[in-house]
Amino acid sequence: MEEKFAKGISVVFHPLIIPTYVYLLMLNQESFYAYLLPAKAKWLIIGLVFITTFLLPLLLNLLLLNRGIIKSFMMETKEERLFPLLITSIFFYLCAYFIHSFQLPNLFYLFSLGATLVAIFVLLINFWIKISIHMAAIGGALGTFLGLSYKWEVNFIMIILAIILLTGLVGFSRIKLSAHKQFEIYSGFLLGFGLMFGLYLAI
Repeated sequence: MEEKFAKGISVVFHPLIIPTYVYLLMLNQESFYAYLLPAKAKWLIIGLVFITTFLLPLLLNLLLLNRGIIKSFMMETKEERLFPLLITSIFFYLCAYFIHSFQLPNLFYLFSLGATLVAIFVLLINFWIKISIHMAAIGGALGTFLGLSYKWEVNFIMIILAIILLTGLVGFSRIKLSAHKQFEIYSGFLLGFGLMFGLYLAI
């Protein structure tokens, strides 16, 4: 039962879908920057993020799976993760480029830029250790909303508390599935959280 729950958490909060969740939350809050955009524009942005950071990388990963370059979506070895991480980094940057070109409030571009940097750092660190991508993603989400709360003084307390709870669930799930060691879990979280929180504080 616990293993099924862990698998469900790992799928629902897969790293590729986290950017879409973050944009959904950012664009549907009662805050000054959300009011700047009409509803149609918000859904167009969310659709763009979903396509560039989830759908297209997923389709290319399916191609890698079909060609035998990766054995499964679990990507159990560091070697299997290289091409998917490279693909993810490229599409995350493409998303950041589009967001920047739309001249949206800077906080959206900062998130997409930060997500790209997290993906690149995970790719580089992967040559040494199998750092947790799930934890880097959820840590990045937490760092984003804490950074926004501090820098822009927007009340995200309920979202922050929910992400803290999810962080524990995702970490438990990855350990339960024997996907990572504890060091890989903690280092993934610290990378995502530290980079995103630091980026919002610095700029």
